[in-house]
Amino acid sequence: MKIIAHRGASGYAPENTLKAFELAVKMGARDFEFDIHRTKDGILVVHHDYDLKRTAAKEAKIAELAYEELKKINVAAHFAKNPSFQRTPRLEEVLDIIEPAARWLNFEIKNDGNVYPGVEEQLLAFLRSKPGLFEKAVVSSFDQGTVRRFRELSPELRLAYLSHGLSAMLLTPALKKAKAIGAVNFHINLRLAFKLNVAKIKKAGFRVCVYTVNNSKDALRMKEIGADGIFSNYPDIMTRCVDA
Repeated sequence: MKIIAHRGASGYAPENTLKAFELAVKMGARDFEFDIHRTKDGILVVHHDYDLKRTAAKEAKIAELAYEELKKINVAAHFAKNPSFQRTPRLEEVLDIIEPAARWLNFEIKNDGNVYPGVEEQLLAFLRSKPGLFEKAVVSSFDQGTVRRFRELSPELRLAYLSHGLSAMLLTPALKKAKAIGAVNFHINLRLAFKLNVAKIKKAGFRVCVYTVNNSKDALRMKEIGADGIFSNYPDIMTRCVDA
């Protein structure tokens, strides 16, 4: 079962920062997840939210800032354990840190309502720009239009299915949608990760990864019911737990 560093080692360092990814690599992580946005001047950056309210206590939206403006803002302001300055990193900076150690990389594109037109072509060009990177990549997005555009642009790209508001009742139609886009992975919230649901998804031909798993009891249960991977803010603890 993969132990996927969720936004880096985000239980110990501010999420989606260079510090969090450096720490995850030091902990031995081989599988990583992170979120992608685009600045006003077209730079792909790693940050979870569309705006900076939660991470920096700023009202600004990433799409409305040039990178030179964005990099001056402390996105560790929310992190009580250590709020000292950390900037929003460029995507290539994150990959410089984690790609040499990585065997699997989940690029989650934040593009609800196509707020970043053309981001699909831009990311695909990036994935093809470095030898071996495309083969390690799995791309996901909660925006279904985004994943459909990725599939139209690249029949070979590995996609993971995500859905807002997924429930057990909606699982069957969601599986049909995942098949329609040719997804290989199906990512679900921990609240839905029960044996019957996981078995149903796997029977449909998908690998199942569960978010976000941060305690040993849940990690062991995910391993027992056959999850293929878990996203965790504490990759070191989860690795020790499932390998014990």
